[in-house]
Amino acid sequence: MSYFDYTANTPACEEALQRFCEVERRFIGNANSNHEAGHAAKAFLAQVTDSIAKLLGVNPDEIIYTSGASESNNTAIRGIVQAKRHVGKHIVTNPLEHSSVSATLTALQEAGYEIEMAKIGTDGKIDLEDLKSLLRKDTVLVTVNAVDSELGTVQPLEAIS
Repeated sequence: MSYFDYTANTPACEEALQRFCEVERRFIGNANSNHEAGHAAKAFLAQVTDSIAKLLGVNPDEIIYTSGASESNNTAIRGIVQAKRHVGKHIVTNPLEHSSVSATLTALQEAGYEIEMAKIGTDGKIDLEDLKSLLRKDTVLVTVNAVDSELGTVQPLEAIS
């Protein structure tokens, strides 16, 4: 079988599966539980979080674990607009965004945020001039998916930023 839907789900490599099974067998407790197995899981999770933070050059308390991409998108978008609420309520997006992004933006629009759509060119890329024309002093977020999951279009993130 040929599998071409890696943007929806990527099969785990054997090393990752083995490591997952090792950790799952060793740390059976819920890290939030107040018993020995929970304490062991919490300590291991803290150790792993410290390692990730060092690799990324951030503080461990800046690491947020989510259940997947949809929850991550929702958390990131809501966190950014909350942090920038003093700047404004204007968001620029595009029609190629993943449903987890567009659904979050719809909820924000219902809460009073203004959402505008940047145009997409015939090549599937963001129209940079249109995007530039939409930016305002009260713009708090521009959402662009780096690679479109349907078309495979790679957006010019450097030019967009």
